[in-house]
Amino acid sequence: MIRPKDLVISTMMCKRCAACFRRPYTVCPIYEEFGRIPPFSPPSIIFLGSTILFKQMKASSELAVIPYACTLCGSCSANCGQFLLHLRWETPARLFEGIRSLFIEEGAVPAKISEVLNNLAKFGNAWGLSLSSRTAWEKDLNIEVPEYTSEKEYLLFVGDAAFIDEAKPAIRSLVSLLSAAGMSFGTLKEREVDSGDMARELGEYGLFEELARKNIETFTKHRVKKIITVSPHDYNTFVIDYLRLGFKAEVYHYAQLLDQLISGKKLRPVKSVTETITYHDPCFLGRYHGIFDSPRRIIKAIPGANLVEMERKGRYAFCCGGGGGRMWYDPQEPTRTRISNIRVNQARNVGAKVIVTACPYCKSMLLASDNLGEINIKDLAEILAASCL
Repeated sequence: MIRPKDLVISTMMCKRCAACFRRPYTVCPIYEEFGRIPPFSPPSIIFLGSTILFKQMKASSELAVIPYACTLCGSCSANCGQFLLHLRWETPARLFEGIRSLFIEEGAVPAKISEVLNNLAKFGNAWGLSLSSRTAWEKDLNIEVPEYTSEKEYLLFVGDAAFIDEAKPAIRSLVSLLSAAGMSFGTLKEREVDSGDMARELGEYGLFEELARKNIETFTKHRVKKIITVSPHDYNTFVIDYLRLGFKAEVYHYAQLLDQLISGKKLRPVKSVTETITYHDPCFLGRYHGIFDSPRRIIKAIPGANLVEMERKGRYAFCCGGGGGRMWYDPQEPTRTRISNIRVNQARNVGAKVIVTACPYCKSMLLASDNLGEINIKDLAEILAASCL
C-alpha cells in the first residue's frame, strides 16, 4: 500500500528537470504517445497522486486516464538519479501502482480496468475465460504436454500467454524446445491461476495477494522448487512479490534457460535463419531485472541471423506500450500515436526485417501496429525452434 510519507518525499525530491520524460530524445513513452503534453508525464502523475492523497482533489474516472495511461515501463527510473537514490521504491513504477490504488479505493477507475479486475477475481484470468481455455494452446502440438508433479524438476508457468492468440505459437515452440533438450518439466494445466501481477500493476493490492496466496498454496502443495515463466511480468512478480509473501523458489525466464541449454549443448541451432533481426527488450525483463545478454546470445547462436541493434536498447529501450494494463486499456485520446508504431519505426531505421522479443504482451502489441509493412514480429522461442527442431 502507498504510504503518505513516501509520496510526500517522492514529490519533494522531484527537481522538475524533465529527465524522466524528455532528454535529447523522448524518455517516457506516454509523453510521446499523447503529443508531448505535460499531464502525461511522470511528475504529473506523482503530483496528481499527492493532491488526491491529501484531499486537495477527488479521484474521478475522468482523472484516472492519467495514471492508467502509464505503461509502468520504468524508463523514468532509468533516467532519474533522484529516484535511484530514493530507496523506498524499487522504481517509480511501484509508486505509480500506489497512486492507482487511490483510484481503486474511490471506485474511480476506467470501465475496462474494472472489467479486467472483475475477471481476475471471478475467473482467475484477465479475459474472463473458462479454465479449459488455459490449455487451448496445446492444440496442434505434436507432443504431449506433461502435467506437473512433484517428481518434475521445473514448473512451466504459462500465465497470460495461454490466452493471447499471438503468444500461443511461442508457448508451443518453448515446450518443443524443452522436450527436445530432455528437460523434466510440466504445467499445472487447468489448476493454474493468474500470478496476480496485473492486479498489483493496476493498484488492486488485495486481489493481488488473494491470487498470489492461491498460487503459493498450490506451489507448496506440489513442492515446486524451480519455475520457468513465459511472461516477464510473471517473472518479476515471482522474484520480488512472492518472496515478500514468504515463497522461495528458483525462478527463470525462459530466455535464461534456453541460453543455458545452448551453452550446455543440449540445444543445437543448426538450421540457417537468414534474417536481419533486431531484439526488442521487454521492460519487465530488461530494465527491471537486467536480463539483456541471454536473448542476444540466443539470436547470435542461430546460423544466418544478423543481429542489428536499435538506438534505444538495453536499459534505455523504448516500450511496446503493453505494460501496466495497457494490453486491455486504450485511452483513445485524439492526440495519441501508438507507442508500438514508434517502436516499429525505430526498428525500421536500422534496417531490421524481423523484430524478436521475449514477452507475450510485447509480441501482441507490436503485431497490432499499423505500420509494420515488411517487418515481421517473432518470439525468441519461435526463432530458436526454427533453427533447432
